[in-house]
Amino acid sequence: MAIIRDRDLIENGIPVELIASCIKEHQEDILRLNLLDDYYQGNHAILERPTDEDKGLPNNKLVANHAKYITDIATGYVFGKPIKYEGEQIEAITEAYKAIDIVSHDSELAKDLSVFGRGLELYFMSGDEEPIPKVSVIDPRQIFLVVDDTVEYKPMFGVHYYEKRDIDNEVIGYNINVYTESEVLKYFVKEVDSKDYREIDIDEHFWGAVPIVEFLNNEEEQGDFEQQISLIDAYNLLQSDRVNDKEQLVDALLKVVGVSFGDDEEEQSATARMLKKHKILELPENADAGWLIKQLNEAEVEILKDAIKSDIHEFSMVPNLTDENFASNSSGVAMKYKLFGLEQLAVIKERYFVQGLRKRLKLFANILTVKAKAVEVSGVLITMIRNLPENELTIQEIVSLIDFVSTETLLALLPFVDDTAEEIARVKLQLEEKLKRQQSAFGFPMDPPEGVTGDEDEE
Repeated sequence: MAIIRDRDLIENGIPVELIASCIKEHQEDILRLNLLDDYYQGNHAILERPTDEDKGLPNNKLVANHAKYITDIATGYVFGKPIKYEGEQIEAITEAYKAIDIVSHDSELAKDLSVFGRGLELYFMSGDEEPIPKVSVIDPRQIFLVVDDTVEYKPMFGVHYYEKRDIDNEVIGYNINVYTESEVLKYFVKEVDSKDYREIDIDEHFWGAVPIVEFLNNEEEQGDFEQQISLIDAYNLLQSDRVNDKEQLVDALLKVVGVSFGDDEEEQSATARMLKKHKILELPENADAGWLIKQLNEAEVEILKDAIKSDIHEFSMVPNLTDENFASNSSGVAMKYKLFGLEQLAVIKERYFVQGLRKRLKLFANILTVKAKAVEVSGVLITMIRNLPENELTIQEIVSLIDFVSTETLLALLPFVDDTAEEIARVKLQLEEKLKRQQSAFGFPMDPPEGVTGDEDEE
């Protein structure tokens, strides 16, 4: 969540009081972010349910981690395939992206978006002899962006703060790095809410803007499972109590009518041990014995469980892929209808993600210009491809399309070919080498005689 402040407050530099105020506001959202992270990790509310030791009743605590399922499926569907960038003069950026494995980085960022509702990137230069531009995903509990109060919400500065620990891993304070459009201001404080800032260093950077970009999951900045937490809790509670009921059924009481097992506790215990050993119970006339058990209505419980589970998937718009609706072979159109809700979720995530990607492109263009590499990003086309199973054509079917479809299109149908243009170039080179070998085998010259180009007209 970007923090809004008046730009006039930094007219004469960024006062430490302003930094402390922004950190305090950012801290107010930490509890919510911790809760979302706990649910993704599987630390649900059911695990905190107290046990009544006096009653001795079973207290199972089962966690069905729908939160992780929702995040993993939504992230894999939208970001499972690499993002494509097309445009003129962007080769320098695509090469820089390959050098830092931007595909893995995007997956990590997408998970933060799904869990926390937002994700933040920090841009910096590597510490090598020949530094290259790099980017890192920072936990949104440790970083935030401060924007102005205009309708454009232009970034003023960003803050990355984290714990500083001693040799025994004890927290001794906090490092606070403040990123402006041209500098990195480094401070140290002993308490996160303190205003007693000690300046450590000031470094210059050349990104041409605040080197922090905030990505949003949706307009509300909510995680994909955030609104389903109460349903997830209800499902965990129901499943835990079902197991509790089963355990109580196994521990049922033996009801005996018209007979006594003994006059005192010792005799009763001896009788109980004998029954357990020999599995025989002899009763006098008109006496009776039976189990005192709790009647379980499994059918009604199962209906309630399915209803809660259905609501979780319906309201999160992430379908249950193990459901019978996905078990049968369906046409492409039918499958699209089943994934219609997930596709609406994907459209929203994609819209906001592309906005962040354009800011990232601009920052990389700025830094590459400093390195004397011309880049033009205004007309870049960004394409995000859904990660869906596809009906792959067999080799025989592809071969049958020769002379009907271009070679580039045919190669694109092969799942093991990543770059069709590069593959065509390789095939062309391979054919040229093969032709030269054949010419050499039959005594033909490998190269035309000097002064002969092969274009002369036959006389």
